[in-house]
Amino acid sequence: MKNKISYFFIIVLLSSCSNKQLNQENVKVSFFNEKKNIHETAKTMSPIIEDDDSENTYILDTFDIFSHKIILQSDVFLNYQNSYERVFEISLINKLDYVIIEIQNTIGVSAYQLFIRERNNKLEIFKQTGRDRILFTFEIAKDDYDSANASLICLSQKIKPINGIIKIPDDLNFTNENTKDCFACPQQYTTEECLQKKQSGEKFSWKK
Repeated sequence: MKNKISYFFIIVLLSSCSNKQLNQENVKVSFFNEKKNIHETAKTMSPIIEDDDSENTYILDTFDIFSHKIILQSDVFLNYQNSYERVFEISLINKLDYVIIEIQNTIGVSAYQLFIRERNNKLEIFKQTGRDRILFTFEIAKDDYDSANASLICLSQKIKPINGIIKIPDDLNFTNENTKDCFACPQQYTTEECLQKKQSGEKFSWKK
């Protein structure tokens, strides 16, 4: 009888600790094995959170960057087999003085890169790029216009301290045609090529 009582209190204690770590109420936690684009510093078992209050379901990925841990929250969806799949594939590229987090939308065409470095023993985003697809209208002659599928390329070099969980896509959606950070680029160019040509002032060729 004493053993049963002790076991019961251990279960209650573990449950309480789990809830405190999530810092949320009314959530359910499950796991699935990651198979694609997972760097060796990422956890192979990432928790899926079902939040009954907001009716959102998302996955939390933890990465080790320098001497810190960083957590990314992104959406998941149920496929026809009634199992969870990612909306965003996330991978990590280690450089000498910084790390690039690559984020690719598996449903749409949007993609992002976060450039992260350590300053004063804290992590910060010092550059961010984004890519999306748009229909771009351009002038081929006076009062004569044509349209073509294009890439919307965005670049932000604002310094953003990382103080908590990075929410995808909420914290990344700066791909907007009406901002000075973004411009249209022919689809045949990579993001890096688009940025290089834009910086050099070279005009894009929109001829089909």
